[in-house]
Amino acid sequence: MVALIYFGLAICVGDFLCRRFYTFASVAHRCAAAILVGLLVSSWFTYLAGLAFARASRPLLWANLLFLVAVLALLTWPKWKHRIIKAAPDAAHRFQTAETYVPRANGSGIADWLLIAAYVVLVSWMMFASFNSGGDKLKISNPEYSDFGPNTALMQSFAVGHNFPTEYPHFSGDRIRYHFLFYFQAGNLEFLGLDPAWSLNLLSITTLVAMLIVVMTLGEVLFNSRAVGRLGSLLFFFFGSLSYVPFLRKQLSVGAALQAIRHQGDFLPSIFPYRGETWGTWSQVTYLNQRHFASAIGILMLVLVFLLIRYRAVPKRRAKAPPSTDAITLEANPLPETAPQTVSDDATPPEGFPDLQKQTASVSGSEDASHSEAATELATEAKQETVHTSGTFRGTLPGFIFSGVLLGLIPMWNSAVLIAAAAVLAVLFVLFPLRLQMLALAMITGVIALPQMLYLSTGSGRTQMPRLIHWGYMVEQPTAANVLKYLGFTFGFKWLLIALALIFAGSLPRRFFLAALSLLAVAFSFQFTIEVFANQKFLHIWVILANLFVAFALWRLWRFSLVGTTVPGKFVATVLFLLIIPGGIIDFFPIHNNGWSEVTYRNDALIDWLKKNTSPRDIFLTDRFVNHPILMAGRRVFYGWPYYGWSAGYNASNRDRVYTELFETKDPWKLFHLLKENGIKYVGYDNAIRQAQFIKRPNKELYATYFPKVYDGEKYNGLVIYKVPDTPPPKLSALPEGVTNVFEGGTGAGKGELDSPMGIAVDANGNILVTDTNNGRIEKFSSTGAFLSIIGMKGSSQGQLGEPNGIAVDRAGNIYVAEVGSNHRVQKLAPDGTFIAEWKGPGSGFYGPRRIAIGPDDSIYVVDQGHTRIVKFSPDGQVLAVWGSKGGGDGQFDDPTSVAVDPTTNKVYVADPRNKRIQLFDSNGKFLAKWTVPEWGRVAGFEDLAIDSKRGRMYASSANIDAVLIFDLNGNRIGTLTPKAPDKLDGPSALALADRKLYVLNMHGCRVSEIDL
Repeated sequence: MVALIYFGLAICVGDFLCRRFYTFASVAHRCAAAILVGLLVSSWFTYLAGLAFARASRPLLWANLLFLVAVLALLTWPKWKHRIIKAAPDAAHRFQTAETYVPRANGSGIADWLLIAAYVVLVSWMMFASFNSGGDKLKISNPEYSDFGPNTALMQSFAVGHNFPTEYPHFSGDRIRYHFLFYFQAGNLEFLGLDPAWSLNLLSITTLVAMLIVVMTLGEVLFNSRAVGRLGSLLFFFFGSLSYVPFLRKQLSVGAALQAIRHQGDFLPSIFPYRGETWGTWSQVTYLNQRHFASAIGILMLVLVFLLIRYRAVPKRRAKAPPSTDAITLEANPLPETAPQTVSDDATPPEGFPDLQKQTASVSGSEDASHSEAATELATEAKQETVHTSGTFRGTLPGFIFSGVLLGLIPMWNSAVLIAAAAVLAVLFVLFPLRLQMLALAMITGVIALPQMLYLSTGSGRTQMPRLIHWGYMVEQPTAANVLKYLGFTFGFKWLLIALALIFAGSLPRRFFLAALSLLAVAFSFQFTIEVFANQKFLHIWVILANLFVAFALWRLWRFSLVGTTVPGKFVATVLFLLIIPGGIIDFFPIHNNGWSEVTYRNDALIDWLKKNTSPRDIFLTDRFVNHPILMAGRRVFYGWPYYGWSAGYNASNRDRVYTELFETKDPWKLFHLLKENGIKYVGYDNAIRQAQFIKRPNKELYATYFPKVYDGEKYNGLVIYKVPDTPPPKLSALPEGVTNVFEGGTGAGKGELDSPMGIAVDANGNILVTDTNNGRIEKFSSTGAFLSIIGMKGSSQGQLGEPNGIAVDRAGNIYVAEVGSNHRVQKLAPDGTFIAEWKGPGSGFYGPRRIAIGPDDSIYVVDQGHTRIVKFSPDGQVLAVWGSKGGGDGQFDDPTSVAVDPTTNKVYVADPRNKRIQLFDSNGKFLAKWTVPEWGRVAGFEDLAIDSKRGRMYASSANIDAVLIFDLNGNRIGTLTPKAPDKLDGPSALALADRKLYVLNMHGCRVSEIDL
């Protein structure tokens, strides 16, 4: 009950504000504006109030109380303001309401309300069919399950948690980078008494229906026809894509087609293989998954209606009239602020307005149709442009300022809509009058929106964004022909009707259409987020506006008279309409046919324990899941499902490394410090972690030994929760701070830690040398993996290392290391790391020397990857041979990655992974043979080779399948090698042989795997 009172008060606030700045075309328009504006403003007010009370244990309680006080003060303002006005009667005009109704085109108000009622029923079914509740469980439709993961977590973080200041529940420890305000309001309604499904669905239904009403109004104002407005809003449910054509062509008969439609479980895919095209992006599923989208579009449409009414009010300039930016208009018979608003949809226009009864276009069957319709359209537009509803520049400015405020509040609701608004309004500024007022609107929007956009898009935790300019949207090879093909298929027969509409339409709709076209330009020319697929939002907004022109064309065809009859026009309009709607009709069936996934959100043992024993601000280290009782309890996780953080713009790759180390490191001190540095209070260890593919060597024993267990829930997939104490546990305090063993691994710059290591070698004593590439050093370990020493430091001087890659050790113990990055050289070091020599390479020098091998005669072979060649040196640095060039022929390479020499035959083997082959040469570079390796070809795979001449084997790493391939020395494939469980390869990048063991360096795992041969 309290939630519904809040909801009603929010709408009253919206109506109070809109009546002071907007004129309305109908009561429905006024109601829709009140809903959209009221929910936007109330959400902002309540959230900011909650933020102000962030230190309180229940900030939403105080925020809602403050909202109640503020609303009561605002709504009672008309009664007590007169006392102020009596004290300052000269200022009374400032407090007069600006609300009026503009006259409407002829039509039935009953038809409008019947259509709106149908929308309420249809949208309610759609929302509850995709998200509902039963008992203590949320029921989420399967196609929407993944999208609702972050949304329900956000809701619960406010409803039963404490998410002030706000963080993303699936990526805790960094500020929110996702437009969250809609889901905050859903959580607030849940806090006030509604269950999660009802709170979200109430917002979703009312805002989507309100958006459709505003679209209906926009069509009516733009074309002076209620029928166009109704039809244009109805087309929202029929995107117009031709996806239904291949679907129907697969059916053997009409009966089979009807049967297939009835049982259709997936939204229609398009013919394109791009992301989103296979799961129904161009259908209603977008508005089921992204519930916040429709309300933000509604705000944009509301502003466009306001602007069109203002543009219609601007009188046509006469030839001798001086230029002016002011609209000289008549007052629209305003009603007293305190008087009841009783103007109905069918009411006679107020005195002072032209009689719009004469503005409806009609065609006489006895006259020439084309001349009659053209004359009627011109007359309609001329009369529309004489409707005056405002006064001077000063009188029109408040409405523009209010519109700027509304658009400025959008980024935290849906930032893409703000970008769309900027594109459309920029074109309107150029093509329409009232430019000073539009500048004021833009300035207000910028002042309010810019801090939000900067907050969402900047900061240390944000991933690097792609280039802003991006041509082609999702289209591969985005030539003009391919883009046109994509647009033609996606919007289908609507293009034909849009073209007809532009022929029939007057000047104002045509200019408005040019503004709408800017959305296509934005979608196909820019990339604003990490995922270009997000540009589909601009196409959805575009099609909503384009639907109005489609509706206008259908309306004109329906009325078109040919040889004294309208039958041909009605027939053509009917056929085109039937060609537009099949896809939308088919896509209703998956909403009905899809199954549910259930998520418990209350009266659960784990949820109850979490609420009682943990703080709402606590962060949990857990499995990477979509949904979980921890999130339903309003708590946050350190790293949830990776896609959520990545798509929201967080640096997911850095979080991946830390996350893996927290579950794999065997150093107790390091683990404790990492947990504390990342603010983690609890660790949830379950079977998903113990058996997960992305955790190669789980450290469950470490947590069980050093951290207190506070919860054991076998029914939750074997979940055990450990608490991270404020101070080091007693057992941990007794241990020295250790260093990392190379077989256990660890990412970092400390002793024994590695960062993207690329090379490995074994010396005569069995010690393992690893090039720690990103740290600019070589680390030395014993044969048991214990850390021994560090050779070199980052730099470009002699003995220093830039980005060391390949490494080799000769019989004297001298170390050869190849450097990429900025150094592009090979250095020869003594066994203790003392500098001996530096080789820059022949000719123009090295460019990306990648690997090194030593032959039986102590010759040194270097893979000069950037120049696609092999360079052979003598031990004193003289160039003995150079061979190779870029290509796919014999003796050519495409980014070679490794070289190995058979100590018995002195034959040279070169890894050529882009060409998916190994090439065999003599020691002077003469081509001998090639072996195909189909597992290769991965762009980022630095495949390595190792030769065991005693066993007649060659080993080749494959990052593509995380395995080592085995060949005999004739090129025959024998099998594959992987380490014993639980160890797993993770981006194998280098190989080394020693004493019946194969050492495999894992570039991604920052550790070495040991395989017994």
